[in-house]
Amino acid sequence: MTDFKPKKWPKQARSKASFDAILEGAARLLRRQGYEALTTNRVAAEAGVGIATLYEFFPNKEAIVAELVARLMAKVEANMEEAFAEAVGQDPWPAVTHMTSRAVGSLAEDREVFHVLLRQVPFVPQLPVVMETRAALAALSQRVRITAAGALDLPMPEEDAWLISEMLYNAILEVAFLDVDEKKRAELTKELARLTYRMAVGRDPEAAGSVSR
Repeated sequence: MTDFKPKKWPKQARSKASFDAILEGAARLLRRQGYEALTTNRVAAEAGVGIATLYEFFPNKEAIVAELVARLMAKVEANMEEAFAEAVGQDPWPAVTHMTSRAVGSLAEDREVFHVLLRQVPFVPQLPVVMETRAALAALSQRVRITAAGALDLPMPEEDAWLISEMLYNAILEVAFLDVDEKKRAELTKELARLTYRMAVGRDPEAAGSVSR
């Protein structure tokens, strides 16, 4: 597939402001109207820049979307690296709940835009940056496995950790995308953490005496 890239990158503060405004304008339009309504003219108007300025940086709307995806994926990956660093040294159940909560939260924060990008834009799941982020998250799951090896009960550790990470990726998306209040999302997130713990450790966290409801 085409590897959509900006025509050029901003170097000065003024051009960087225009570049960022284009991406922010595109995100607002995607959130309100979806991908089918996205056009370069509408993005330029929403961003408050001339269409010539937009085309100075981006050849088409697909390149705008691809760069927006790259920024969002970088944010998710950074959040999960931070969550992992914070979880190191914690008992398994608090560590699992913390990382699951951060994963759902990092997507739910921009859930309307993520939902449009991942569910309405056909080329987004095949973008190199999306595949690279998924690979990075899979690698992170292996680092979690190695760090928590003594607490885990996985017959095929490397393969089982990969399978759990693949299931979690999709489950986290579903929880983040649900149109529910934050209390309900928190309940579902905790239950997802509980199921993850059961898969990885082989028992319920309450049975281990780790935590109460």
